[in-house]
Amino acid sequence: MAGSRESNRPQLNPNMKDPFASGVPRRRVLQTSGAVGAASALAGCIGDDADERAPTMFVFNSGDRTVSIIDTENDELLDSFFIDTTASFPANQYTTGAENDYDIAWLNVSNGVRGFDQVSMEEVAYIETGYGPNYPNVTPDGQHLLIASGGTTGMEPDPQDPENHAIFRVDADPESESFGEITGEIETAYVGPCDMTLGPAGEYAYVVDVADETIRVVRVDPFENAALVDAGEPAGEGNVLPFMCTATFDGQYLLVENGEGELGSEPEIERVGSESVWDISDPEHPEEVAKITRDDGLPAPPITSEIDPDNEAAYLFTPGAGVTVIDLDNYEVVDTLDIGGSAIAGAWGPHREKLYVPVQDADHVAVIEHASQSVIETIDAGEAPTGALGGMARPNGDAVASVLASFSSLGVSIGEREATFCMEDHCYCG
Repeated sequence: MAGSRESNRPQLNPNMKDPFASGVPRRRVLQTSGAVGAASALAGCIGDDADERAPTMFVFNSGDRTVSIIDTENDELLDSFFIDTTASFPANQYTTGAENDYDIAWLNVSNGVRGFDQVSMEEVAYIETGYGPNYPNVTPDGQHLLIASGGTTGMEPDPQDPENHAIFRVDADPESESFGEITGEIETAYVGPCDMTLGPAGEYAYVVDVADETIRVVRVDPFENAALVDAGEPAGEGNVLPFMCTATFDGQYLLVENGEGELGSEPEIERVGSESVWDISDPEHPEEVAKITRDDGLPAPPITSEIDPDNEAAYLFTPGAGVTVIDLDNYEVVDTLDIGGSAIAGAWGPHREKLYVPVQDADHVAVIEHASQSVIETIDAGEAPTGALGGMARPNGDAVASVLASFSSLGVSIGEREATFCMEDHCYCG
């Protein structure tokens, strides 16, 4: 149910790296000094008209707890606001297109999910799940928020007293009297629900259970399990470990990122990763049709993926290597794009012609044009940009939030520094 903030939050990544550990770059000091004055003098410059709608990206900077606002028509940074939280995998597949008017951003945070109004940038809902990892997605009609909670490849493989995990359904309609309340819950065993994706009709959701090594099909209404399908055979040593998934916009395919190794924070068998392609045209009977491994040219373990609206290509976020492009006609690697650093996630702009990729260790956003399958632009962001979300709303200008963003980017500790769940050591989740 909706709740209030907690004062103490766990650090979910014990190996995190502080982006300010080596000091603040002089370039950022100079930029920020000017930004403080500009923010105070020009408050409201990007959102004077509350009804203004234009294609926009929201990029969540884990290092300084700000959100960068990007104009996707001109691919330029408009402003940054301090929001005292962040997201690694916000709900971003549906309700973010140019034809949508849904203006709630759902951010996965420690112990739950937070809802922010994209115009005011104020929190409007908090769903407490009680689990560190949370993976949200909104149904295409904007009525339901689904959350898979508890799963990660770092789970202990054989704990003495394993806890149950859960999948939640939440009322996501801002006009509803029960907005932000949990309307359904599926309790699972210690199986590790570890991502949530949806078919285009919003009738079925797909969850990967990393510890149980299954593809779970969930019926949205009534909220119940529809099928459990074995994730298949491992490509090499260890287990398959399916942990992230993305359905195509037309509901033909489900792409699954596999760990390929062992569970745990210090696995004896290194996780090398693979990518599986499943046919979900019959939603309750997924069938694996292809598996792409390191032997097939996969340059690094994929963390998650985005798929273009025409099902021509999948873009895999392969930290340390860039963004790997998969031809979905032939199920093969065709390219790996240099994004200038490492990324674990990305999101389509509202017109779904360009993919926006936050590059954590370069403090910029790489823009990939699908038509050319190439990086066409990089845009400055805040510290350690991690998650991204599209939309048609433009936030109202806020001088205080802009000034706080400027100070936060200088390394000034502001707020509670809430944690989000991150998949890589260099993702700062302080």
